[in-house]
Amino acid sequence: MLFRPSEIARIAMLIENNGIIFYSALAEKAKDEGAKTLFSFMAGEEKEHYQFFEKLCSKFEGYEVPESYDDEYEEYMQQLVDSSVFTKDINVDEVLEKAGNVLGAIDLALGAEKDSIILYLQLKKIMPAEEQSTVDEIIEEENRHIGKLLLLKKNITQSGEDFYASQKTWDSERQ
Repeated sequence: MLFRPSEIARIAMLIENNGIIFYSALAEKAKDEGAKTLFSFMAGEEKEHYQFFEKLCSKFEGYEVPESYDDEYEEYMQQLVDSSVFTKDINVDEVLEKAGNVLGAIDLALGAEKDSIILYLQLKKIMPAEEQSTVDEIIEEENRHIGKLLLLKKNITQSGEDFYASQKTWDSERQ
């Protein structure tokens, strides 16, 4: 499968759409007002990102990947897509069940945000220079999301040990 920029933009749209669904569900279920507000904000951010990638997708129709990219690139992109939390159709109930609690959901969201950044960095490499700065802005927003999620997690956990314990559990389940 050749990953053309338009196809990667469609994958990004799926990631962002699933992020909307995920964060909206978390906002609905959150009992903590701070978490509810943050998850609602994140859903709104994902909507904006979806709209950007939707426009980008139509711009990229017919644009081909530079010839310097080879089979290793294709394999790498396939691995990124396969390993990303939000590149497949999302079943919110299953995802929330896997998360277990708000800390698990935050860890899941952190993983999804990191996966998104990696995918967007790869997309940026194969797109026209005039579009790269906008992707940089989205990457920066995803980085800010990570910071907000880490702050929420810190506020919820009782100790530094609790803070890292949920991440270790989720990382081991993911492998």
